[in-house]
Amino acid sequence: MISAELLLGLVLLMVGFVFFCNGMTLLGKTGAKEVGVLNLAVGIIISIAAWQLHGLGLTGATALISVFALIYFMVAGIFTHGYDGKGLGWFCLFGTVVFAWYGYHYFGAGLPYLSLFCFSWAVLVFFAWTALALGKATATLTAYLFIVESVLTLLIPGMLLLTEKWHPFGGVPGG
Repeated sequence: MISAELLLGLVLLMVGFVFFCNGMTLLGKTGAKEVGVLNLAVGIIISIAAWQLHGLGLTGATALISVFALIYFMVAGIFTHGYDGKGLGWFCLFGTVVFAWYGYHYFGAGLPYLSLFCFSWAVLVFFAWTALALGKATATLTAYLFIVESVLTLLIPGMLLLTEKWHPFGGVPGG
């Protein structure tokens, strides 16, 4: 049986790719349509991983990952069809609350790194909300947050989990 930590590592790595590419797209460095396809693919992959985690008894992780997956499905539509993103912006406000709550939860559960990651994602989606839903001039800041967080909260932890160098849950299947 695959461990929850390896599945989480896969999810973090995939989300890291999307964060990085979405940041680059916001900066105008890549085309939106091809990154839209990446968002769709990663949304599907992490949805499958989320339900595997649910099967291991980690329904909370399933819910958290599903919030990311829904964002990526929306971004896929926005980038490939040219929608304005206001609906995604309002979903990001919802995501801000969810990520902040999970940050609080993981802090209380003695998982400080996961708590820090969730709080940083809350800040990111808060700024995405201000840019997309409210039309504030925060897109460039949001882009750089995407890029920095892709490395610090996703790529590095994901690779550490996948290479079994980090065991936030004790290294046990389903744990």
